[in-house]
Amino acid sequence: MSNLDPVKAPYGAYALPPFQEWLRRAAMKLPSDRLRRTAESVVRRLLMSGGRDIADVEVFPGQHARVHMRDNRCEKRAFVGSRTWDSGERAAIREVIANAPAGRDVVFVDAGANAGLYTLSVLADALALGRSVKVVAIEPDTENRRRLEFNLSASGAQAVTVAPFALGAEEGLVDMLQDETNRGEVRIDANSTTGSIPMKPLSMVLETAGVDAVDIMKMDIEGFEEPVLTAFFDMWPRQKWPRTILLETLHAGAAITDGAPGLCLERGYEVASQMRQNAVLVLRDGE
Repeated sequence: MSNLDPVKAPYGAYALPPFQEWLRRAAMKLPSDRLRRTAESVVRRLLMSGGRDIADVEVFPGQHARVHMRDNRCEKRAFVGSRTWDSGERAAIREVIANAPAGRDVVFVDAGANAGLYTLSVLADALALGRSVKVVAIEPDTENRRRLEFNLSASGAQAVTVAPFALGAEEGLVDMLQDETNRGEVRIDANSTTGSIPMKPLSMVLETAGVDAVDIMKMDIEGFEEPVLTAFFDMWPRQKWPRTILLETLHAGAAITDGAPGLCLERGYEVASQMRQNAVLVLRDGE
């Protein structure tokens, strides 16, 4: 395995041996949440104990990924634990997909797509529910986007537009700050005066992708949510705003009324559910 190139090797080159794959799946099938989480943690440590840091696995039904466990927390958790990883957040998205009006695509925007796990989860749920989806996965970081595109290819995804942009209040060029221990925390360098990565407003990205309106948007862009959403709400008519937003609240402040979540509340959203690090916000009708 050490001679393989994780960039060039085809999907399956990093597959687990049969018993290890059985063990990985068995841990995730346990019915009790507490028992399952404990088993997942133990099995994860066991499978990584020999120095394994990359694996090709089915993360969700019908959806495949090459997960990198040493430098990206969400990929590590999904390696053994995709059933419990962000389970409340993904259940809320699944409910929106299930209840969306029939006869059209359900539109999902993955703003800060990272390696694409939320996108793959949506594709799996849509397949299980018999719904068609249109996904816009926005990821500015070159390495994260490479992983995203690899995972989409490994899964045979056809309904995903990958947008290689940083999101901002206006167009420009930016640089990214790398986090070598967790690629999920790669973010815009706010102090950079020059850059090589194109930054665009969210409304412009969606228009380029051919999106008229959004059913669900997940936004996790490491503390830059508020200026992006402020510009978006000012640029796009309310009838085109996402009906449901999954928003990271970790950077917002001490209260749900702070930062980007507070902005959404001011603009007519209400909190449908609150998780440890994220909130599900739903746009009220008739305002």
